[in-house]
Amino acid sequence: MTLNKLNLKRPKRLLSMDGGGIRGLIVVEILIKLEDILYNQPNSPWKCLADYFDFIGGTSAGAILAAGLAKGMSA
Repeated sequence: MTLNKLNLKRPKRLLSMDGGGIRGLIVVEILIKLEDILYNQPNSPWKCLADYFDFIGGTSAGAILAAGLAKGMSA
């Protein structure tokens, strides 16, 4: 995260994901849909979910997903 991103005057965007077994698959399905919505907007400036959210975190499987998303991986 860059300092420029932290200094934005809009409310911060937080993505928090739960984990644990099958719930991790549900989170992945939701992330795929969210990516589709964000990327299909006209002139979308976001290349990955990490570009859209200011903070990404999770527990268990959600933490593994959060680490991947923070590195710029796609759902």
